[in-house]
Amino acid sequence: MTPYLTCLCLLLLGGCATIDLAKIERPVSQALHLPSDTRLKGRYKDARAEHGGHSGFRLIDNGLEALSIRLELIDQAEKTLDLQYYILRSDISGLILLDHLLAAADRGVRIRILIDDLHFDKSGASLRDLDTHPKVEVRIINPFLYRHSLLLGRIFEILSDFGRVQRRMHNKLFIADNAVAIVGGRNLGDEYFEAHPRLDLRDLDLLTVGPVVPQLSASFDAYWNFEKTLPVAAIARHSSEEKRLHNLRRLLQNHKQRSDVTDYLQEVAAPPASPWKMIWAKGAVLADFPCKLTPEQPHCASLHFERFYGLFGKADFELMIISPYFIPGKDGIALFRHLRENKVRIRILTNSFAATDLKIVQAGYNRYRRSLLDEQVELYEFKPTFPLSHTRREKRSAFGGPSQACMHAKAYVIDGKQVFVGSFNHDPRSATLNTEVGILIDSSELAAQLKTLFDRYTEPQNSYRLKLKPWKDGRKKLVWQTEEEGNMCTFHQEPLTSWWQHLKNALMAIFAPEDLL
Repeated sequence: MTPYLTCLCLLLLGGCATIDLAKIERPVSQALHLPSDTRLKGRYKDARAEHGGHSGFRLIDNGLEALSIRLELIDQAEKTLDLQYYILRSDISGLILLDHLLAAADRGVRIRILIDDLHFDKSGASLRDLDTHPKVEVRIINPFLYRHSLLLGRIFEILSDFGRVQRRMHNKLFIADNAVAIVGGRNLGDEYFEAHPRLDLRDLDLLTVGPVVPQLSASFDAYWNFEKTLPVAAIARHSSEEKRLHNLRRLLQNHKQRSDVTDYLQEVAAPPASPWKMIWAKGAVLADFPCKLTPEQPHCASLHFERFYGLFGKADFELMIISPYFIPGKDGIALFRHLRENKVRIRILTNSFAATDLKIVQAGYNRYRRSLLDEQVELYEFKPTFPLSHTRREKRSAFGGPSQACMHAKAYVIDGKQVFVGSFNHDPRSATLNTEVGILIDSSELAAQLKTLFDRYTEPQNSYRLKLKPWKDGRKKLVWQTEEEGNMCTFHQEPLTSWWQHLKNALMAIFAPEDLL
């Protein structure tokens, strides 16, 4: 079947131009080399001197604060802004970000935006318009090369070059003046910043200053100058640059005047309880090399994250994992068994079937639930009913219908002293296919903050606790324990799922290709 489909796509695409990446000019550029004279660099000058070679870190678990800090960094930047994201949407929060970025470019800040191509088309028009500003350059990475018939082109490339196009850049980086950075799990879109009417993705970021920031910038530069990046200027335009930029300004001006946007901005502008208070500790950047996107280079594996996995085996008494997509594999089960034999407590929080936004990945995880529980791993599944803040709950009620929460944070704590926060999911895709970035930190204080957050997320009203209960014929039955309306209760099949969803889930668990999840 595949050869016939390939031939059909070739015929249909015969008149369409393709992009030859080898012929595309992509000027090499680097992060700001000496940011010492910028306001952001000077903000923590005394603290950096006091704490030697340590970096400063602040956890951001609130979506409104996550956007507020990004906007503040854009507004304070004087030289450069570098953004690297899997997704950047042209929605309420996305257009707010673009408006601030455009203002920064107008005052002379150089802006580089690097986006994975898988979702680029959904927000491509605004980004292409922004790219016409002389101080802005937008690039997409690992692009689909048939641009004039996108759907057919993608079908053809999936059939003919699947090994490449299935690999995506999943990194999330936000760097201002090579002095302050944000790394974590959030993409740029309403569901990550408490602006979506129905969906609330609970996530984590790290705001950081100090020696880890140039390391993050070096990673950004490697991707920016990678041979498989495509400047959006290489994609044909149908109107003048001046007109496109004028249209973008008008779009952003109209956007700011919408009542729902002004109401949302008032919430974003509310100051945090302890703004920019840092925890100083030793940190190391874990970042894949961009050549991981090239299947012909097997030597370019996820070496940093392989070493990271190795740290689990050295845990003395506790391992705590938060991962929205969790597929440990047989090797992972063997590792957990080894840890449990050595009395290491293991606690894992992932999404429930009702909460997850990727059902097929959940099916891959389902294969391992019983094995995890057999090894006495404490397993929790996040509920889709996690409470919103009072203000956002009132705002969303106007849209009608229930909102859905989904866990999207990726964090690890080892022995209450080592912390990892980044874009890395605990699944085969993050390990072998997608590129990822994060920071490993030695800090008992940050570990305590994450433990408090884990405890909150796993309270009975917020999550299901999975257990194996004795059943008939000596077998054990998987059950979900939780709190509903103040009362403890037990579910004997996937909560909040119909019989049809339950059947599809069971079938996917059998047939889902684990190495692609």
